[in-house]
Amino acid sequence: MADRADWIFEAARLHFEEGLKQEDVARLLKVSRPTVTRYLAMAREMGYVQTRVLQPQGHAFLHDLEVALTTRYPLLREALLTPSRRDAFEPGDGPARRALAAELAERTARWVDQQLTARHRPAPPVVAVARGEMIDAVIRRIRPSRPVPELEVLPMLGYLRSRDYPYDANRLAEELARLYGGSHEWIPAPAVVTAEEAQVLRGMPLVAAPLRKLQEQVDLVLTSISCPYITHPDGRRELRRATLLQSQRVAPQQIEDLALRHGAVGEICGWYFSQSELLPLAGVTLLGLPLRRLRELAADPQRSVVAVVGGDAGRLAAVEAALRLGLVNVLVTDYLTAHHLLQTPPAA
Repeated sequence: MADRADWIFEAARLHFEEGLKQEDVARLLKVSRPTVTRYLAMAREMGYVQTRVLQPQGHAFLHDLEVALTTRYPLLREALLTPSRRDAFEPGDGPARRALAAELAERTARWVDQQLTARHRPAPPVVAVARGEMIDAVIRRIRPSRPVPELEVLPMLGYLRSRDYPYDANRLAEELARLYGGSHEWIPAPAVVTAEEAQVLRGMPLVAAPLRKLQEQVDLVLTSISCPYITHPDGRRELRRATLLQSQRVAPQQIEDLALRHGAVGEICGWYFSQSELLPLAGVTLLGLPLRRLRELAADPQRSVVAVVGGDAGRLAAVEAALRLGLVNVLVTDYLTAHHLLQTPPAA
């Protein structure tokens, strides 16, 4: 490691994220245990480790809200809630928002492990994972209860950027499979192509095979829900760059057109939707799991489409629309997001 700051960060990561004891961290870093103790104290001082205090919202109270959500949105089969604070909804990437995201990831990680390791499964699990920082956070927090060598993991989408991009769906699929000793399959093709390119690529066995499995075999989808714009602390809005714009084959004007002319409020792994319909992106084709198939999977009681999202006022309309459209049947979110969803007037 280049300097002491790197040592401090790595000690904090191993202890607080990986759950290693201080003596194990000392052994890995080849330092003494008192040095690790000092590093962890310095990590707090340097802001690498954040602590927050939650308002007292008991499990029973959250459970009542979970039931209320599934009653309000009949297409939602299960809701899993965490506590939250109002400052987590302030624009920007503040400590409260990061802490809430970590709690959501932790709750989702436990749920995913329960699903994958259940002994009563009728068939080996086949999972599709979306791209993005939240899905990466979930996978990093999974602690497998047991190996699942029969597990197969697929990406929801082809490559938007290079394979080295840390939040790419192909890379995340590989990582999830590795945790359980299972197998994974890449979509070795760009996510965004023309109609002519799509026809050629779908005729190639290496591309056709994972796309066919996405359509026919997936029984668990792990994704998040986003929206076209991000709001800055000063109130400015701009298009989210961590989207199809990364492919450099979609222009900002195309996404703005979806939002302004067609009412796009949400996005799941590159596919956009309004309050009432799924929205195609003109001029391009996406190679992956389309929303129409995602909705069919969510309507199947034997399959799960889980979305983890919360702590972002800008995404509230997207979450609500996704629930109304039946794009997910399991929602992991926070108390304040759930409260908003319950207060929103029912669709006409």
